[in-house]
Amino acid sequence: MPADILIVDDEADIRELVSGILQDEGYATRTAPNSDDALASVVARRPNLVFLDIWLRNSRLDGLQLLDSLKLEHPGLPIVMLSGHGNIETAVSAIKRGAYEFIEKPFKSDRLLLVAERALENSALRRSASWTPDTTDVQKS
Repeated sequence: MPADILIVDDEADIRELVSGILQDEGYATRTAPNSDDALASVVARRPNLVFLDIWLRNSRLDGLQLLDSLKLEHPGLPIVMLSGHGNIETAVSAIKRGAYEFIEKPFKSDRLLLVAERALENSALRRSASWTPDTTDVQKS
C-alpha cells in the first residue's frame, strides 16, 4: 500500500505540482488549502507524511500554528515545511517545533522526493524502535 501524503498549501498550483510529483513516484496524495481542511483530513485518516506551507493565507491557523497543533495531537507524524518566503529564523523555528525538514520554494522535484523518502523511512524506523512485544507475541521456550 503506498504511503499517504497530505499536502497543505494555500496555492492550488503548488498543491497540484507537489501532488503530481509524488503520485508519479507511486505515493497516494491528498490536498488541503487551509488549516481547517488539513485538520479535518488528518482526523478522517492520519497520513504518513505532511507537506505544509509556512504561510497559509485565508486560513484560521498559519503553517507554524498548524504544525504545533498537529505535533500536539500526532507527535510521531513527520511534517515537512514548505516556504517561498522563508528565512533562516523561520526554518530554525519550524525544526525546533518538530518539523522534520524545511524546503524552500521553488524546489527541485528530486529534492522533494528525497525528503519524502527519508521522512517516511525515519518515521518507520521510529515506529519499529518504539514497538514493544506483547506477552502474546513472545513465544515461550
